[in-house]
Amino acid sequence: MKTKQPYMKAVMPLTSVSNARNYGGEKELIRGIKLIDKKTERVIVDARWYMGKSANASTVYCSLWCMGRGTYDAAHSTSGKGTASGYEYHKASAALARAITSAALASAITSAGITLYGSPYGHPANGDTDKATKALLKSAAHIGGCGDGSIDCALLAIAYAMGYRDVIRAAAGATT
Repeated sequence: MKTKQPYMKAVMPLTSVSNARNYGGEKELIRGIKLIDKKTERVIVDARWYMGKSANASTVYCSLWCMGRGTYDAAHSTSGKGTASGYEYHKASAALARAITSAALASAITSAGITLYGSPYGHPANGDTDKATKALLKSAAHIGGCGDGSIDCALLAIAYAMGYRDVIRAAAGATT
């Protein structure tokens, strides 16, 4: 799977950020996506979504690990976490969006420091022309609530920003 996204790009932080959390023992893993470099067969992007174990849990937690080249390349390795709660929107993409962008905004939710630019959907949306959508590459992309396609585009854009051009997508869980 080629990683270059025509309507979305990612910019990695200049320094390593290490904010991800493995919720494995305390929450239930509901979904996971890994991008694996075809050449080295190494996991380069690992995104996991969790929910509480109770029947009425509504918060989705997302952890994102991006592993750069070499043992630990600080310029290209980063991690973050985020949450999404509430009802009637795509919580998995909202949680990933917080995992990706919140640290860059220096808000209450700390994160990986990656910035996304372009169409939040990864393709022309709402009748936009190809030219208008490519112009979006100059503005931040907010993928929260935009669905599974946005998740895939964002993860592939991150892999491309780290220098990986051809990956294998491995997924497990609901709506992958």
